Amino acid sequence: MTSLAITDGLLSLVAAAAVATTRLPLAFRMGSALLAVTAGLGVLRFSDLLPLPTLHGFFSTFSASSAFLLMAVSTIWINSAGATRAKYASILLIVSGAVGFVMVDLFELTRFGQVVAVLCALQIIVYAARHKLLSALVGAVALELGFILFATGQHVPNLLQPGDFLHLLTAAGLALLVWYHQHAPHASP
Repeated sequence: MTSLAITDGLLSLVAAAAVATTRLPLAFRMGSALLAVTAGLGVLRFSDLLPLPTLHGFFSTFSASSAFLLMAVSTIWINSAGATRAKYASILLIVSGAVGFVMVDLFELTRFGQVVAVLCALQIIVYAARHKLLSALVGAVALELGFILFATGQHVPNLLQPGDFLHLLTAAGLALLVWYHQHAPHASP
C-alpha cells in the first residue's frame, strides 16, 4: 500500500466525519461528501484494490471545482441560501462542476479546478483574517499550503509524495474548518 492510499484514507475519514456532523451548513457537508468520495476512490486506486484512475480523475476535477467553492460559500456567507438551502446548494454544486468540466475538457485548462480551489481558500483566509477567526484562518492556510506543495511537486524522498501533502493538509484544514463551524457564535446547539 502506498503512502497516497494511507493519506487519502485519512482524508476520506475526516471528510466523512464532516458529512455526518449535522451542525454544519448544508453546502459545507455537500463539499465534504464530494471530498470523501474522491478520497475513497483514491484509496482504491492507490492501494491497487480497485484501480479506477478515470473515475478518481473525474471526481478530483469535480472536487477541485465544486467542493472548495461550497465550503467557502458556507464559511463566508453562513446564512445565505447557497449555504443552507438544498435547492441552491445543489445548483451551486452542479453549475460549478459543469463549468469545471467545460474548462478542463473543452478548453483544456487542466489547472482550472486547482485555481478555483486556491482562490476559494484565499477568500476564506481574507475573511477569517478580517474577522479574527483563528481556527478558520489556520484551516484555510493549511488548505492553501497543501495546494501549493502539491502544485510545486514537493516531496520527502521515500516517505511523502506531492499528493500526500495535499491529502494531509486538506484533512487538517477541513478538520479546523469543522471545528470553527462547531464553535463559532453562529453554531446551533
